[in-house]
Amino acid sequence: MRRLGFTLLEVMMALLLLATAVMILVQSQTTSVQLQEEATRINTATMLVRQIFTELDLRIAKEGFGELEVKETGDFSDAIYDGAFDEYRWEYEVEKVEVELPGLGNLMGMMSDGTEELSEAAGVGGTGGAAPANDLAALDALGFDMSFLTEQLGNFLREARVRVCWTSGRKESGEPDEECIEAITHLSNPTGRVLSAEEQAALEDAEFRGEEPPE
Repeated sequence: MRRLGFTLLEVMMALLLLATAVMILVQSQTTSVQLQEEATRINTATMLVRQIFTELDLRIAKEGFGELEVKETGDFSDAIYDGAFDEYRWEYEVEKVEVELPGLGNLMGMMSDGTEELSEAAGVGGTGGAAPANDLAALDALGFDMSFLTEQLGNFLREARVRVCWTSGRKESGEPDEECIEAITHLSNPTGRVLSAEEQAALEDAEFRGEEPPE
Protein backbone atom coordinates (compact mmCIF):
# COMPACT_ATOMS: atom_id res chain seq x y z
CA MET A 1 0.00 0.00 0.00
CA ARG A 2 1.42 3.46 -1.04
CA ARG A 3 1.86 5.98 1.74
CA LEU A 4 0.69 9.51 0.92
CA GLY A 5 2.13 12.73 2.39
CA PHE A 6 5.45 14.56 2.68
CA THR A 7 8.62 13.31 4.17
CA LEU A 8 10.46 15.29 6.82
CA LEU A 9 13.16 16.18 4.29
CA GLU A 10 10.62 17.59 1.87
CA VAL A 11 9.03 19.69 4.60
CA MET A 12 12.42 21.05 5.67
CA MET A 13 13.32 21.92 2.07
CA ALA A 14 10.00 23.74 1.62
CA LEU A 15 10.54 25.70 4.86
CA LEU A 16 14.07 26.59 3.77
CA LEU A 17 12.83 27.93 0.43
CA LEU A 18 10.05 29.86 2.15
CA ALA A 19 12.48 31.37 4.70
CA THR A 20 14.87 32.36 1.90
CA ALA A 21 12.08 34.05 -0.06
CA VAL A 22 10.91 35.94 3.05
CA MET A 23 14.48 37.09 3.84
CA ILE A 24 14.93 38.37 0.27
CA LEU A 25 11.60 40.19 0.44
CA VAL A 26 12.38 41.77 3.82
CA GLN A 27 15.86 42.82 2.68
CA SER A 28 14.40 44.32 -0.50
CA GLN A 29 11.80 46.26 1.49
CA THR A 30 14.42 47.46 3.97
CA THR A 31 16.68 48.66 1.17
CA SER A 32 13.74 50.41 -0.48
CA VAL A 33 12.85 52.20 2.77
CA GLN A 34 16.49 53.25 3.31
CA LEU A 35 16.75 54.60 -0.23
CA GLN A 36 13.47 56.49 0.22
CA GLU A 37 14.72 58.01 3.49
CA GLU A 38 18.03 58.99 1.86
CA ALA A 39 16.21 60.61 -1.07
CA THR A 40 14.01 62.52 1.38
CA ARG A 41 17.07 63.77 3.29
CA ILE A 42 18.80 64.88 0.09
CA ASN A 43 15.64 66.67 -1.12
CA THR A 44 15.25 68.38 2.27
CA ALA A 45 18.93 69.39 2.33
CA THR A 46 18.59 70.82 -1.18
CA MET A 47 15.67 73.01 -0.08
CA LEU A 48 17.62 74.12 2.99
CA VAL A 49 20.58 75.05 0.75
CA ARG A 50 18.26 77.29 -1.26
CA GLN A 51 17.03 78.83 2.00
CA ILE A 52 20.60 79.60 3.11
CA PHE A 53 21.40 81.07 -0.32
CA THR A 54 18.36 83.35 -0.05
CA GLU A 55 19.35 84.56 3.42
CA LEU A 56 22.95 85.04 2.27
CA ASP A 57 21.86 87.00 -0.79
CA LEU A 58 19.74 89.29 1.39
CA ARG A 59 22.63 89.78 3.80
CA ILE A 60 25.02 90.69 0.99
CA ALA A 61 22.46 93.09 -0.49
CA LYS A 62 22.14 94.80 2.90
CA GLU A 63 25.78 94.83 4.07
CA GLY A 64 27.70 94.68 0.79
CA PHE A 65 30.98 92.90 0.17
CA GLY A 66 33.94 92.97 2.51
CA GLU A 67 37.67 92.62 2.10
CA LEU A 68 37.73 89.60 4.40
CA GLU A 69 36.43 86.16 3.50
CA VAL A 70 33.24 85.23 5.33
CA LYS A 71 32.86 81.82 6.98
CA GLU A 72 29.76 81.03 9.01
CA THR A 73 28.28 77.86 10.53
CA GLY A 74 24.99 77.13 12.24
CA ASP A 75 21.98 74.86 12.48
CA PHE A 76 18.22 74.99 11.97
CA SER A 77 17.20 75.17 15.60
CA ASP A 78 15.41 78.52 15.11
CA ALA A 79 11.82 78.68 16.26
CA ILE A 80 10.57 79.17 12.70
CA TYR A 81 11.64 75.59 11.86
CA ASP A 82 9.83 74.16 14.92
CA GLY A 83 12.43 71.41 15.38
CA ALA A 84 11.75 69.87 11.97
CA PHE A 85 15.38 70.05 10.84
CA ASP A 86 17.33 69.54 14.04
CA GLU A 87 19.48 66.82 12.44
CA TYR A 88 20.78 69.24 9.80
CA ARG A 89 23.48 71.87 10.05
CA TRP A 90 24.79 74.44 7.57
CA GLU A 91 28.00 76.27 6.73
CA TYR A 92 28.94 78.73 4.03
CA GLU A 93 31.95 80.58 2.72
CA VAL A 94 32.07 83.78 0.70
CA GLU A 95 35.38 84.59 -0.94
CA LYS A 96 36.81 86.79 -3.65
CA VAL A 97 36.71 85.66 -7.25
CA GLU A 98 40.04 85.67 -9.00
CA VAL A 99 39.27 87.07 -12.46
CA GLU A 100 42.03 86.27 -14.92
CA LEU A 101 42.18 88.60 -17.93
CA PRO A 102 44.54 88.17 -20.86
CA GLY A 103 47.37 90.66 -21.26
CA LEU A 104 47.27 93.45 -23.81
CA GLY A 105 49.59 91.49 -26.09
CA ASN A 106 47.18 88.56 -26.22
CA LEU A 107 44.20 90.88 -26.66
CA MET A 108 45.90 92.56 -29.62
CA GLY A 109 46.36 89.20 -31.29
CA MET A 110 42.77 88.13 -30.57
CA MET A 111 41.30 91.41 -31.83
CA SER A 112 43.45 91.31 -34.94
CA ASP A 113 42.38 87.76 -35.81
CA GLY A 114 38.72 88.51 -35.10
CA THR A 115 38.64 91.63 -37.28
CA GLU A 116 40.29 89.78 -40.14
CA GLU A 117 37.72 86.96 -40.00
CA LEU A 118 34.78 89.39 -39.90
CA SER A 119 36.13 91.32 -42.87
CA GLU A 120 36.53 88.17 -44.93
CA ALA A 121 33.03 86.97 -43.99
CA ALA A 122 31.57 90.33 -45.10
CA GLY A 123 33.50 90.16 -48.36
CA VAL A 124 35.15 93.52 -47.89
CA GLY A 125 38.71 92.30 -47.82
CA GLY A 126 41.08 92.00 -44.93
CA THR A 127 42.32 94.98 -42.99
CA GLY A 128 44.96 93.07 -41.11
CA GLY A 129 43.22 94.02 -37.86
CA ALA A 130 45.29 97.19 -37.72
CA ALA A 131 42.76 99.43 -35.97
CA PRO A 132 42.05 97.28 -32.89
CA ALA A 133 45.68 96.33 -32.59
CA ASN A 134 46.78 99.95 -32.84
CA ASP A 135 44.23 101.04 -30.22
CA LEU A 136 45.40 98.40 -27.77
CA ALA A 137 49.02 99.17 -28.59
CA ALA A 138 48.32 102.80 -27.70
CA LEU A 139 46.93 101.70 -24.33
CA ASP A 140 49.99 99.53 -23.82
CA ALA A 141 52.24 102.50 -24.63
CA LEU A 142 50.41 104.58 -22.02
CA GLY A 143 51.25 101.96 -19.42
CA PHE A 144 47.70 100.61 -19.07
CA ASP A 145 47.76 97.55 -16.82
CA MET A 146 45.07 94.86 -17.14
CA SER A 147 45.51 94.02 -13.46
CA PHE A 148 43.60 97.23 -12.72
CA LEU A 149 40.51 95.78 -14.39
CA THR A 150 41.05 92.50 -12.56
CA GLU A 151 41.01 94.29 -9.21
CA GLN A 152 37.93 96.31 -10.15
CA LEU A 153 36.00 93.25 -11.29
CA GLY A 154 36.84 91.63 -7.97
CA ASN A 155 34.77 94.33 -6.25
CA PHE A 156 31.65 93.21 -8.08
CA LEU A 157 31.82 89.43 -7.70
CA ARG A 158 32.05 86.92 -4.85
CA GLU A 159 31.89 83.13 -4.87
CA ALA A 160 29.52 81.62 -2.31
CA ARG A 161 29.83 77.99 -1.27
CA VAL A 162 27.03 76.53 0.87
CA ARG A 163 26.98 73.09 2.52
CA VAL A 164 24.14 71.41 4.40
CA CYS A 165 25.06 68.25 6.32
CA TRP A 166 23.14 65.60 8.26
CA THR A 167 23.98 62.47 10.25
CA SER A 168 23.10 59.29 8.35
CA GLY A 169 24.36 56.73 10.87
CA ARG A 170 27.41 55.63 12.80
CA LYS A 171 30.85 54.60 11.62
CA GLU A 172 32.57 51.46 12.91
CA SER A 173 34.52 53.68 15.29
CA GLY A 174 31.26 54.93 16.77
CA GLU A 175 31.62 58.44 15.36
CA PRO A 176 28.68 59.99 13.49
CA ASP A 177 28.66 59.27 9.77
CA GLU A 178 27.88 62.64 8.20
CA GLU A 179 26.78 63.32 4.65
CA CYS A 180 26.66 66.72 2.96
CA ILE A 181 25.51 68.37 -0.20
CA GLU A 182 27.31 71.44 -1.52
CA ALA A 183 26.27 74.15 -3.94
CA ILE A 184 28.30 76.99 -5.42
CA THR A 185 27.02 80.24 -6.89
CA HIS A 186 28.32 83.72 -7.61
CA LEU A 187 26.95 86.85 -5.98
CA SER A 188 27.03 90.24 -7.64
CA ASN A 189 27.52 93.61 -6.01
CA PRO A 190 26.02 96.29 -8.30
CA THR A 191 27.46 99.17 -6.25
CA GLY A 192 31.02 97.87 -6.33
CA ARG A 193 31.51 99.17 -2.78
CA VAL A 194 33.66 96.93 -0.58
CA LEU A 195 33.86 97.27 3.20
CA SER A 196 37.35 97.55 4.62
CA ALA A 197 38.59 94.87 6.99
CA GLU A 198 37.95 97.20 9.95
CA GLU A 199 34.39 98.03 8.85
CA GLN A 200 33.63 94.39 8.23
CA ALA A 201 34.99 93.35 11.63
CA ALA A 202 32.94 96.06 13.38
CA LEU A 203 29.81 94.92 11.55
CA GLU A 204 30.31 91.27 12.51
CA ASP A 205 31.01 92.26 16.11
CA ALA A 206 27.78 94.26 16.24
CA GLU A 207 25.83 91.31 14.85
CA PHE A 208 27.40 89.00 17.43
CA ARG A 209 26.38 91.37 20.24
CA GLY A 210 22.89 91.83 18.80
CA GLU A 211 23.44 95.56 18.36
CA GLU A 212 22.58 97.87 15.51
CA PRO A 213 25.34 97.85 12.88
CA PRO A 214 27.48 100.99 12.74
CA GLU A 215 26.67 103.50 10.04
